[in-house]
Amino acid sequence: MTPSITASAPLEAHNETLLDRAAQLEADWYTGPRMWFGTSGEPVTGGQAATHLETALALLEREGWEPGAFGLREALAGPTDLTGVCVSVLELVICAHTGASAAEPRLWDTAPGRTVDQVRALLAAGAAYARRHGPTDAADH
Repeated sequence: MTPSITASAPLEAHNETLLDRAAQLEADWYTGPRMWFGTSGEPVTGGQAATHLETALALLEREGWEPGAFGLREALAGPTDLTGVCVSVLELVICAHTGASAAEPRLWDTAPGRTVDQVRALLAAGAAYARRHGPTDAADH
């Protein structure tokens, strides 16, 4: 039996149980490689998604996190395909962490009591997940 992770437990970027649970959710939610394609039908690699999530983290660090004014919605903005895949990755991580059946990451950081450390951990966990479980191509090596 997989150990449970709850919303009250700290979100850790490299928690193996969390990343494994997110991978199981991906397998349950998506068929084939559907998750790793943007809305235009173009593929997005795990490396591309991880880099975008790391860039979002750096942007939040530089600009400062202010829920509702400058948060995940603004930091994740970018090419539509890349942003969409990154939102899906973060949803998997949030759901793996909380047990929720769905989540909107661009609103997650506005929940009362959310901390900047939790937002940082979410982006770092998303990047770790994308690098580990996302598809690769020659440019990712």
